[in-house]
Amino acid sequence: MRAGQEIRLHLKGQGVVPLRPSLRASFNLSDRPGGFPKLIADLQDGSLTAACDIISAASPDIPDLEAKVLATGLEALSIRLLFFVLACLGLAQEQPDNAEPATGKQVTLTEHLASLYRYGTGWMGWTPDQTLAATPAEIVEAVKGRTDMLRAIFGTSEAEDKPKEPVDIKAKFRAAFGIIGTTKAPSTNMGAA
Repeated sequence: MRAGQEIRLHLKGQGVVPLRPSLRASFNLSDRPGGFPKLIADLQDGSLTAACDIISAASPDIPDLEAKVLATGLEALSIRLLFFVLACLGLAQEQPDNAEPATGKQVTLTEHLASLYRYGTGWMGWTPDQTLAATPAEIVEAVKGRTDMLRAIFGTSEAEDKPKEPVDIKAKFRAAFGIIGTTKAPSTNMGAA
């Protein structure tokens, strides 16, 4: 997923609904009882409430949302809604499989979102509204760009002290959602003889 890309749902009786995985939507979903792990578990269990909470986090003004979700069908929406939740956490970004494991301290998902907010308002100098409207992917890319710019201006190398980049979210995802029994499917090498 590209930074800032919306997930588009088609709801019967509503048409296309764009869902932007903004930091504001991330905080709203994080505040839900049980946070993201419970939200994903509920979505996998076919919860109408979870589906509506996800849609409402990004598009709060849809009248008769529950009826439209039921008319469309939870099965038809669940994959896109899950992708939206992952994008809210910054997990939809392309990450190399050979990435080094995180060596920093463990942080909660709420702490991760708060650090993204601090990067947006502090490092980037954005207003709170601009930061909350940005997606986690946009904030991460902006911080990387700012860091690259500062290195180019001041000539520091990567080996010297550099600002901490946001936590390795891939490792965070494994830690947070391992409790609900998710496992990575084994890789099959179809081209091997």
